[in-house]
Amino acid sequence: MMNLGTILRPVAGAGLLAVSDQIVLGATHHESVLLDQAVSDALGSEGWAVRRQAAFDACFALIGAIAKRLGIEGDREILDLATELYATLGLGQIRFDITATGGEVVGSDLLFGGGYQERYGGKSKLRHQADAFAAGFAAAAASIAYPSDWGSFEADETRCVAKGDGVCLFSLSRRPLTFRPGDGLTRSDAEQLLGPDAPPESDSLPIGKVTRDIVASCVASERGIIRISDCRFALLPASYRSQLTFDTLHLLEKRAAGRSPAPRLGHLFIDLAREASRAGMFQLLGSLFECAPVRDAVGPPPEDPHERVEQLSSIAGAVGWGPVSVLEYTPDQRLVIGVSMTPEAVYYAARHGGTPQSRMPGLQGLAEAIFYLATSVQWGAETVSLDLYRRLALDGPDLQVEETRSILSGDRECEIVVSLR
Repeated sequence: MMNLGTILRPVAGAGLLAVSDQIVLGATHHESVLLDQAVSDALGSEGWAVRRQAAFDACFALIGAIAKRLGIEGDREILDLATELYATLGLGQIRFDITATGGEVVGSDLLFGGGYQERYGGKSKLRHQADAFAAGFAAAAASIAYPSDWGSFEADETRCVAKGDGVCLFSLSRRPLTFRPGDGLTRSDAEQLLGPDAPPESDSLPIGKVTRDIVASCVASERGIIRISDCRFALLPASYRSQLTFDTLHLLEKRAAGRSPAPRLGHLFIDLAREASRAGMFQLLGSLFECAPVRDAVGPPPEDPHERVEQLSSIAGAVGWGPVSVLEYTPDQRLVIGVSMTPEAVYYAARHGGTPQSRMPGLQGLAEAIFYLATSVQWGAETVSLDLYRRLALDGPDLQVEETRSILSGDRECEIVVSLR
C-alpha cells in the first residue's frame, strides 16, 4: 500500500491539498457520519440520492483525472486503480465483480458504514443505507471502466453494516445518462479564485510542517484504514462535502419559498453541518496535537493558550483547510480566525458564484473546534476522545459563531468569530 505522500500534492499559493488535479480534505469518520445523517434527516428518502450523486460527481472527476494522468485505459486496469485508490485514501476496502452490463461490489471496513459502527459502538442501527459515498465511488469507477453513450452506472446498497449486516453490498446497473458529470473541484478553480491580487501565503509554524509530514507518511492497513491515535482518518474529495452541503441547503431553501416555517430548516441544517465539522475537527486536530511524532518534534503542548491556538490553527492548515491564521484571541472569551482560501469557498465560487450570505459551516465548525481545544482541554491531564468532546458539547462553554467576512462577498479573506454566548 502506498503512503499518502505518494499521491498528495500542495496547491501552490492556496494552502490546499490535492490528489492529481482534485482538491482533497482530511476527514474523520465522525464528521463524515454526522454530515450524512444531517442530510438524511433534512431530506428524508431523497437524502440517499443527493448523497450518492455528490459522491459520483466527485469520484468520477478524481478517478478520471488519475487514470488520464497515468494513461490507464483498460477496464480491469481502471477498476484495479479504483480499488487501490479507495484503500490508499483510508476509505476501506471495495471489491468489484462487474461487467459492462452490471454486477456487484462488496465493501468492508468502509469509512461511513464501518465508521458509524465505530462511533456508536454497535449500540445503534440505522434504518437507511449509510454508504452513499462508496456507492457513488463504485458507480463512477464502473462508468469510467465501461463507458457507454447510453448511460452510466448507478449503485444501490443492498446490505449495510450500519444496519446490522456483515458486509456492505452494492448492486450496479445502467441508467440513462441525463447529465454531464462535473469536473469536481480542481487546482484551477482555486487559482482562479485567488486572482493576481491575492494576499501572500504566510509561512506555516513548525508544527504545521511536522503535521504535513505525518499526513504524507500515513499508510492504510490491509483493510484500508488509517488511524491517527484513536481517530480514523481519510482523504475525501473536497467537492463531495461541499456539493453535499450546498445541494441539500439549496433544496431546503427552494422548498422554503413562500412558506414561513420552512426557512428555519435551512438554518437548522447549517447548524448540523457546522456541528459535524466541529466534532470531527475536535478529534482530528486534538489527536494530531498530542500525538507522539508532533510532541517529539516540537515539545509538549504549550501552557500559553495563545501558543496553543496558533499551533492548532497551523495543524488545520496542514490537513487541507487552507492557510488558517489567528487574527485575535482572548482566552475563554473570543477567537477570530482568518483564511484567504478554503475548500468551501472555492467550491461555492466555482459552482454558484458570489453571495452575501453565510455559506461556510465547515470553516465555522473548525473555528469552534480550535476554540474548544485551545481553551477547554486540560492538556497532559486528559486525552482527546469522543467522551471528552461530548462532555464539552453538553457542559462546556456555550459558543456563538459568526462569519463576519468572506471572499464570496468580495472580501480579501474569510473571517470567523467565535465568542462566548
